[in-house]
Amino acid sequence: MIRLALIGSSEKAKIYAGLSTRLHRATWTVFAPLDSGDVSKAFGSLAKVTTIDDLFSQKLDDFDAVVVDADADVAERIAKEAMNLSKPALVGMLGQGAETIGAGNVLLMPAHPWRFIPSIQAVRRSVDTGKLGAPGLLRIHRWLPLSKIKSTTIERILPDIDLACWFFNEVPDSVWSLQSAVNDDYIQFHLGFTNGGMAMIDLAASLPSGGDYYSLTMIGEKGAAYADDHHNMNLLYSGGQPSAIRSNQGHAELVHQLQEFVDVIDGKYEQSVYLADTICAVQVVDQVLESANTREVVKKEQRK
Repeated sequence: MIRLALIGSSEKAKIYAGLSTRLHRATWTVFAPLDSGDVSKAFGSLAKVTTIDDLFSQKLDDFDAVVVDADADVAERIAKEAMNLSKPALVGMLGQGAETIGAGNVLLMPAHPWRFIPSIQAVRRSVDTGKLGAPGLLRIHRWLPLSKIKSTTIERILPDIDLACWFFNEVPDSVWSLQSAVNDDYIQFHLGFTNGGMAMIDLAASLPSGGDYYSLTMIGEKGAAYADDHHNMNLLYSGGQPSAIRSNQGHAELVHQLQEFVDVIDGKYEQSVYLADTICAVQVVDQVLESANTREVVKKEQRK
């Protein structure tokens, strides 16, 4: 049984605690909150509550591996501490400081939960098994409503850039992007790959309040695969116009990601996400933003 420690907010802890019964060969034993929220409702009696400092100084014998769900600065700092103490770590979200973490002999798995969404996994399997032939065009729409907690452009576009690099198994040869002059919450970009394939992605984070929308299409030389969030919407009839209600997938992507982390520690599975993947995605993010500022195509040989 792998004993897991969680570092994150009290709200995130409630989510992770709810995944306990869906994990195999793993259990939560320690929780170090990043805020002063009601931690009593997070794990209850499942895990001891401590501070981050005490976790890495006095509680080392209480856990085998650590899961970090925090912003980039905190995640990168804790990743370095975990590696120094030889504790396997699942860490996210990592950003531009990821390359400062360095390589080591301890398992470090960056959190890329978007790769573990069941529908995205199904598209990936279609590519891996050759059903689609060579990838040709990846089209992604991600439209989000305005949020009270405004995320950075880097945080918003990194997941889809990582997906593009993952599906084509390389970084793009050329990057072109366009950002709205009147709305910096809208950006679209084109990634060109050496085999002639391309990704066209647009992201808006300024929609009216309500649900978001996401779709991903992969067109290959032999076929195409499609994933979106439509199948999660149900119509509720209660008189008058029906309402669209999104069903809950139960954070399936977090379950699959956590289970892979546990399985890699156990030696039952090969790691599928590496720090190098995060670093590559961050570098492409920088090129997308550079192209948006200059309104010019950025070629691979021009990159710093």
